[in-house]
Amino acid sequence: MKTFSDLTNYNKYLNLTAPLHPLMDSRVCKQAIPNFPQASSEIQVNMFKISLKKNFTGDINYGNNKYYTENGLMLFSEPGQVVSWDSLTFWDGYAFVFHPDLIKQNPVAAKIHQYKYFSYEINDALFMTAEEEETITWLFTKIHMELVENKTNANINIILSLLNVVLSYADVFYERQFKDKATKTLSVSSKLKSFLQNHYNDLSKPVSNFPTVSSVAEELNMSSNYLTDLIRAETGKSTISIIQEFVIEQAEILLLQTNMNISDVAYQLGFTNVPYFSRFFKKIKGISPTEIRNQRKG
Repeated sequence: MKTFSDLTNYNKYLNLTAPLHPLMDSRVCKQAIPNFPQASSEIQVNMFKISLKKNFTGDINYGNNKYYTENGLMLFSEPGQVVSWDSLTFWDGYAFVFHPDLIKQNPVAAKIHQYKYFSYEINDALFMTAEEEETITWLFTKIHMELVENKTNANINIILSLLNVVLSYADVFYERQFKDKATKTLSVSSKLKSFLQNHYNDLSKPVSNFPTVSSVAEELNMSSNYLTDLIRAETGKSTISIIQEFVIEQAEILLLQTNMNISDVAYQLGFTNVPYFSRFFKKIKGISPTEIRNQRKG
């Protein structure tokens, strides 16, 4: 797998001209994309990338995922992410790529890791309203023009100030998207509960595994971080805490309504370590499985 840790080699791979600045580059998508390789095996890009894709009028396909939007969308990626593509869809907008060294001495460096959307997957894209797209387009245009006009002499402070505004707006826009999803479709927390109910639909036999955030996220076709942010927006709780609470409820049912011993209850619920199950149970409930079992006897 090819790895790119500098913009010059990354641009060469994409059949683009040299970057406008050694640590950052901005491209107009409709001008850059025709140069891209039509297909690429997996590559690792050790830089930050923010894309504004706009002027879509139909379906957008990414791998097995399909979206429809009349407005723009944003995608974010952080250093170390692996990407590949089989064919390209043409779009308008901007792409801003920058090396981590660009922000090391700027407050943005401390803040950027607070924005979880950099680790979201492509199916967790930010779908913007027309007003949001207009705002982000203005900011990207300012960044692009500063780089085009001044290149290596570009004012880094101005660009990083604009970048900080882009990231802050994206954070706000994602919060809006979380709320929209909760009102327009079956809430994600309901889907999570449905997944758990199906996973434990037959307590007469052991489940194959203990449900994890990643297994639920995969089932719901979203990244683990995006799932957790949606769940927190809806319920104020984390995904893992909801999973744990549900599993403990199932444990209580088995402890109070069956004659299964504690080891069998643990294995039934997907635990492979009985002492861990007992510690886990007591941490959530405040009392041990044995004490719950004794309540039935009393």
